[in-house]
Amino acid sequence: MIITDTGPAPRRALPPGAAGLIAAALPSAGRACQLSDLLVGVDTDGSVYLADAAPARSLLDRGVDPQLYRAYRDVVAPRPKPDQISGIPAGAGAWFADLVVYSAATLAGGSELGRSLGHWNTPAQIEVFQCLTGRVLMLHTNIDDLGRATVQFHLCQAGDHVVIPFGAWHLTAVLDAPAVIFNIYTDATPLLAGHTSRDAATHAELKYHAAPAPELAVVRTESGIGLTGASQEFTRNAVRPGDVPGWARTLLEPSGLAVIYQHAPDAELTRLQEHALRHGNPTSRAGTARPAPCVR
Repeated sequence: MIITDTGPAPRRALPPGAAGLIAAALPSAGRACQLSDLLVGVDTDGSVYLADAAPARSLLDRGVDPQLYRAYRDVVAPRPKPDQISGIPAGAGAWFADLVVYSAATLAGGSELGRSLGHWNTPAQIEVFQCLTGRVLMLHTNIDDLGRATVQFHLCQAGDHVVIPFGAWHLTAVLDAPAVIFNIYTDATPLLAGHTSRDAATHAELKYHAAPAPELAVVRTESGIGLTGASQEFTRNAVRPGDVPGWARTLLEPSGLAVIYQHAPDAELTRLQEHALRHGNPTSRAGTARPAPCVR
């Protein structure tokens, strides 16, 4: 499947608050993700899917292991939620904020785009992204109104937001590097079951190795950006363009995610959680949101 990509748009200014976030990340070493990390997921548990792993293996055999991105955990201090229910796990009692700087626009030696590892969110997790610089394509699974598994894609540049459905798998692929992505997340306490999203963020086996990834890869072709993989039927029939849900747009777009997290009153983040609970697809809150047609 080819995704229409009109190429780089006129450069947008940094969204409000973005410069402060980037400056906050620079003093920290962050956590680097290398090409070899993708192959660990391919070879150990299928948590990473590559359409063609041979170019990456060849590069590593020559002793070359390029950095794909650097992640900055807690780029801004966690924001405790007011009026939390007593007895809930500590990891669900706050909002958390991360920043990722993507440096590779392609996986060296092949046609696949530079990317994140990709992972499944917990069924209670609320997560919102904002592109600060560069351009990316974000994929996430979803469940449509008829209960069918789908994948949605978002072409994002500076200022654009993406809201990840409850329990979804998601992946970021790089169209123009460097690209800087900011995200915030928390758990909706009424949906908690098992570990929290914060537990997953700090334990790779709960996040990056939680379950096999959908067999989809983002590649650059002569016709544009394409999705390919082992499940061609899924690719043709259930991949759709995504958009920011209306309930989220009214909360996010007046000021932007970076400003909301750093400067808005607690009530604005509380509204974001309340709206996610009220309007999020209830079917996608459970593990059944993982689309069986495209999982190994």
